[in-house]
Amino acid sequence: MSKLLNRYKYMLKTGFKIFTYLVLLLVIGFLVKPMPDFPHHNPVTLPWQIQDTSLAQTNYQYLENGQILISITHVPLIDITPKMLTWFYQNLPVSSVQIGQEILPWYQIFHPSEHQSINILQSTTDGSIGLGIGALIEKKQWFGSYNSLTTERVMAFSEQGMTLKPELAGLSFAQVEHLFIKTKTGTQYQVSSLIGSDLPIIGPVINLIIRYKILPEDMLKQSIRHQVEEVSNLNAFLPTLYQADKQGTHYLLTQD
Repeated sequence: MSKLLNRYKYMLKTGFKIFTYLVLLLVIGFLVKPMPDFPHHNPVTLPWQIQDTSLAQTNYQYLENGQILISITHVPLIDITPKMLTWFYQNLPVSSVQIGQEILPWYQIFHPSEHQSINILQSTTDGSIGLGIGALIEKKQWFGSYNSLTTERVMAFSEQGMTLKPELAGLSFAQVEHLFIKTKTGTQYQVSSLIGSDLPIIGPVINLIIRYKILPEDMLKQSIRHQVEEVSNLNAFLPTLYQADKQGTHYLLTQD
């Protein structure tokens, strides 16, 4: 019995050492990795204006261990149901829309001046197209002058909302919860994000690197501003897009 216990302790200790080594390699990678570099397209011209964002409520705080907690209560979405939001996000990586003579990916009308592309790197666990549970998505976007290239695993996806875990080298140090709450006039959309590691000893080091290298405070503020703008924009086009004529994943959007 003691031999088995000692063997178990040895395996546990060895596993922890290997994990710590991998995390240290990842930390070094964080330090030497340059910021993502990709071309920006010109702002897309759309037949509506950037929507009012003044009703959104945002907050962020740095926890004692260095993790970052972000909360956003977006502007009320009028005549947009949770079902419509789920439909939109599921089709977001695979659909295009024609506005006048111009054909655009949905991602670029979601935020017309700071979205480059969204791609499915790994498909959903049930084989359905687009975004869904198990899918790994890659997003290229920018927040003001800050480029952002991320991969995110979809952990949960339903009319109640979705959970995304950003990944790097197979590891995740963040979780983003999107909540869709049905109201009398549409939907209240809330987001809660926890960024960083809660690992003992090595976690605070990782969190310092995230705070000063990966997501400095000015970039964090810009990313929150960006999120508020893109969700606000749904009020301008999603009810019409939801009813639009389509051929496969291509939609024809008309504006009165």
